[in-house]
Amino acid sequence: MPPLLSLSDLHTQFSTERGQVKAVDGIDLEVREGETVGLVGESGSGKSVTALSTMGLVDDPGEIVSGSVELTDARLADELRSRYDATGFISGDTIDLTAAPEEALRFVRGREVSMIFQDPMTSLNPSVTVGEQVAESLRLHQYGGRRKDSWLNAVREIIPKISRDIDEEIREETIEVLEEVGIPEPGARVDEYPHEFSGGMRQRVLIAIALACQPGLLVADEPTTALDVTIQAQILDLIDDLQAELGMSVLMITHDLGVVAETCDRVAVMYAGEIVEEGPVEEIFGNPSHPYTYTLLESLPTEEKERLTPIEGNVPDLIDMPTGCHFAPRCPWATEECTDGEIPYLQHGGEDIDHRSKCVMESFDTGDYGDGAVSPGRSRSIGEPLVEIDGLRKYYEQADSVLDRVLGADDRSVKAVDGIDFTINRGETLGLVGESGCGKSTAGRALLHLTEPTDGRVVFAGTDLTDLDGSELRKTRKDLQMIFQDPLSSLDPRQTVGQTIREPLSIHDLPESDPKVTTEAAVTVSGIARDRVDVTVDNDIDAIVGSGDGVATAHIDVTVTGDTVDVDVREHLGVEGTVERTDAGDIKRISVKVSAGDSDRLRRQRRVRQLLEAVGLEVGQYDRYPHELSGGQRQRVGIARALAVDPEFIVADEPVSALDVSVQAQILNLMEDLQDRFDLTYLFIAHDLSVVRHISDRVAVMYLGEIVEVAATNELFADPQHPYTRALLSAIPEPDPTADTDDRVILEGDVPSPIDPPSGCHFRTRCPSVIPPDDLDIEQEMYRAIMDYRQRVEREAIDVETILETADTTPEQAATDGGSAPTAQATGDSVPLEAVEAVRNAQFDRPPEGRAGEVVDRSLKLVIGGQWEEAAEILAETFASVCERKDPTLSDGDHPAACHLID
Repeated sequence: MPPLLSLSDLHTQFSTERGQVKAVDGIDLEVREGETVGLVGESGSGKSVTALSTMGLVDDPGEIVSGSVELTDARLADELRSRYDATGFISGDTIDLTAAPEEALRFVRGREVSMIFQDPMTSLNPSVTVGEQVAESLRLHQYGGRRKDSWLNAVREIIPKISRDIDEEIREETIEVLEEVGIPEPGARVDEYPHEFSGGMRQRVLIAIALACQPGLLVADEPTTALDVTIQAQILDLIDDLQAELGMSVLMITHDLGVVAETCDRVAVMYAGEIVEEGPVEEIFGNPSHPYTYTLLESLPTEEKERLTPIEGNVPDLIDMPTGCHFAPRCPWATEECTDGEIPYLQHGGEDIDHRSKCVMESFDTGDYGDGAVSPGRSRSIGEPLVEIDGLRKYYEQADSVLDRVLGADDRSVKAVDGIDFTINRGETLGLVGESGCGKSTAGRALLHLTEPTDGRVVFAGTDLTDLDGSELRKTRKDLQMIFQDPLSSLDPRQTVGQTIREPLSIHDLPESDPKVTTEAAVTVSGIARDRVDVTVDNDIDAIVGSGDGVATAHIDVTVTGDTVDVDVREHLGVEGTVERTDAGDIKRISVKVSAGDSDRLRRQRRVRQLLEAVGLEVGQYDRYPHELSGGQRQRVGIARALAVDPEFIVADEPVSALDVSVQAQILNLMEDLQDRFDLTYLFIAHDLSVVRHISDRVAVMYLGEIVEVAATNELFADPQHPYTRALLSAIPEPDPTADTDDRVILEGDVPSPIDPPSGCHFRTRCPSVIPPDDLDIEQEMYRAIMDYRQRVEREAIDVETILETADTTPEQAATDGGSAPTAQATGDSVPLEAVEAVRNAQFDRPPEGRAGEVVDRSLKLVIGGQWEEAAEILAETFASVCERKDPTLSDGDHPAACHLID
């Protein structure tokens, strides 16, 4: 049976002034019916361009220059023949999408092949309701809404949608699609706009648009990249369920190998426009046969690795790629054979396994790989508390001006950080984790006073920062620096790398020498006796090279070859040398003097060059601009800028979230090396828990502005106490296709609004272990379902009208049922059983029983009658939990957790 999708010798190129960018360079890939194929690789390898080529969405100056994208579907082929005269792009049941006219491609897109784009906020139209955006696909492909391509019809497509209501039949189907992808109360939310949805809900809307017409093939381009692990788990679970229900095929494009391991049947590994390895997911992870695949997997942080092993170098320039194997310049096992001629595909694994690798080597020795990067252990000592946070709060007022208050703007505060307490010890890395919106980044900024705290104390090295005025705070801030999340947006595009790093030196009148630091010279001599070489090191070189353990070291190599003397200083320092010779001209004595420099300008220039080398950048990149650097290089510039003022404490806000695993490994290793070398203390903010586990000594878990658990890293991962921590840890994707994920905790819903957080334990609205009342005999799963129903009643977020219309009744009929409406609304006695059952079935997978069921049915009658407050009251009387009545406290001890289950 032929595959559903087949890419054959596909070449996609982009024309630039420098030449042709070979983004996709002759790939072959198949996706069979009902199969999920993962396409993985570093940024710049061509994954997204492959997806766009498949969909026929490559924009100028790009084009598919050769090859084919074929879709095999008998029904679709017959329908296209009946619609179009020119059928040269159809052969039997196979449609060549690269040869199809644009009109035919528009017919196929969304109907037979759909795509989930990477960023939901930029992919959704902010001025059109989510319902209309889902309905558009239905209208075009299933309700005859397609018109001939023209400017006039393009305008008609846009203008009416802003003002007209969705046709009733399409509206009902739209609501069904939104319900299928897990949008709560879709009937009530169909008319809302994208900005009114959370990140996870927006991603669900994109999935709804893609699946509205039940396509046979779904192309998912990084569908979970920007999401937290909990929301990511929800989305992946949703795609898996919908795939099983609809029987569709999926092309999953991602650089997250954990996602691939958990979702895919087969994997294609892409590098520099080529597929270098392809095979079943178990084979690729268990028996990687291409060096690139192996080194990519080795870059992942795991519990066993004390030091990561990154891939050296970067993806090559796609304009001037190396001959032979494109990976050879970075490959630890490359030979001359790898750099000459066409590289063949070799088969690996058993006879019944289709596992191919584009490498001349049948196997390679992995025994020594990474040994040079493995350290015997980090020699750090954790000291006394350096940073102490006491009751830190940061509220944002919504009514910013008198005019806002006069106009009645919401005067409630956004409680971004709501009273947190923790300490960070000198030399320690404290990880701060939690979902987006929990207040992590705000806490980091408020700690550094980049945003003024609303309340609380921040004590740094014995000094209360809240007591300092502007000038004093500015002086202190050179000891406290920040590495920002997005290096591109945090770097000035008008400044070169050198100017960017030099700026804080100029602001703080640096570099300067610390009189407490001693200097030393590590001298290596060859060609002359050591006692004939005098070396003097000025006591100010620590201004350039920094210091470790109170000592600044200059490494000096003196080499004598015949009459020639060569002096090399590894650091970027000034060198002066004199050679004393005998009357015969022989070298008698050599004197070397090393200094920081005579002028501030020269010192700053040398300090910047020293920092560039310290963070692994080349000195030649001094005059480059941010857009000329890769993502990893830009992040290194951000780290160098933070180090320029020789800080003691650094807040690293998601420093590796936007990076590939190989670059991520480089940055994490760099941060650890710098910490050891310069005695740094880190607050490491992240939502990637595998990264946090690798780099942190302790971890603090944050939820909705509060710290809910703190513990040493190993203890937290081995024995999490808070239900939220357990859910976070269980949601981490395992880069192992054989791992058992059946016990995974999938959190429902999103983080509540920080404007009006839930009473008591803020996590209770999503907690899978919320505590029932003592006098209520009910199982946990049902109690959680009733608590979710309570929240919908309190928000009046049940679309009763749509539910009853589906059940062939109306709210008016349900309210009266032969009696007067006012009486029915007051008591609920005359609401028919059929209406109660319809609304109950829409809220529960199975009906509550016993006393719980009786109270729920009473509340349902009131809800149908429009008596929302009364319904909420009777539910609260029966089902109120200690979790909502009482605030949990973060207890003392080495492993505190704020949860009533632990009280």
